[in-house]
Amino acid sequence: MKDLSQIEKINTVIAEYFTTNATLTIVPVKELMPAFIKAGIFAKDIKKGLPIRLVLRELDESNELALIPFVHAERHGEHTYWYFIPTNSTAPETAYKQETKKLENDVLAIRANSDETYVISLCDEVLSLKADRQKRFPFLLGDLHKNGKTQTKLPVDAYYEELQLVIEYKEIQNFRPVVASHKIDEEEEEEGTKILSREELRRTYDERRAKVLPENDISLVVISYSDFEFDNENKIIRDKESDLTTVKKALRDFR
Repeated sequence: MKDLSQIEKINTVIAEYFTTNATLTIVPVKELMPAFIKAGIFAKDIKKGLPIRLVLRELDESNELALIPFVHAERHGEHTYWYFIPTNSTAPETAYKQETKKLENDVLAIRANSDETYVISLCDEVLSLKADRQKRFPFLLGDLHKNGKTQTKLPVDAYYEELQLVIEYKEIQNFRPVVASHKIDEEEEEEGTKILSREELRRTYDERRAKVLPENDISLVVISYSDFEFDNENKIIRDKESDLTTVKKALRDFR
């Protein structure tokens, strides 16, 4: 069993921490390492909280975690993530990382809330169909890669197989003036060998979609942010009833 005097000191530090930070309901154990070091429990921090994690692992293996009533363990397979919670709090039902995830840092959440996703969802509703989003066709290809042999299949925003219809949603960047550039960006590294600006590459591929899709008996409808009411950041001011009317007008030949 661990040194009980050390455990008592650890509990004292944690209790004082939550007294000082009364609004907190959960905190990763590494956050208390400066306080543990100041209290003389550990000499220094190693690998962002390893000293306290080693103590908790030892208690866990001997079924003595209850000696530190503040401990909350999230177990994911072979991995355990350690947290402290106030003794008067119940253990969170949702994983800590899910609770604290911020929308602006969550790529999937950002995409789900994007104007493109919103508009394609309206198209689904108008057509009473579900789009195949980010569909790629074997005949719709980007420029040759640097190896001179391979090409990337270009995605489309929405494809309705039953109607042989592709819908592309255009944001403000699709209409920005083309500016010559001698810098190859990430997209160009992947898609082509020409020295193009991002705007040039986007324009080139938009034109390719408009040419190649009809050649393969697939209709193309382009819906623009400017078809809707939009704010000073060129984002749609969402009014579903009005926006549905706009989408119905754009898709009148396919309803």
